[in-house]
Amino acid sequence: MDREEIEKLIEETARKERAKKGVSVEKVRSMLNVIFLLCAVVGLILYFAWPDNRLAGMAVIGAGLCFKIIEFFLRFLF
Repeated sequence: MDREEIEKLIEETARKERAKKGVSVEKVRSMLNVIFLLCAVVGLILYFAWPDNRLAGMAVIGAGLCFKIIEFFLRFLF
């Protein structure tokens, strides 16, 4: 075996080990982004459809922003 074959084997083994781990960070980030987008849409609908209580729409948008901030930190930590 030459050096290239050994490096390919190591790389393949490392890739398999990463794939074996449960939920990946990318999946969690994707889920958090979907939740953020849903909160943004629902919050905008509430904000404009319920003019007597705009605070409810802003609260839903604010909750969505919390999910987005969590996703932001996961992106740079992992």
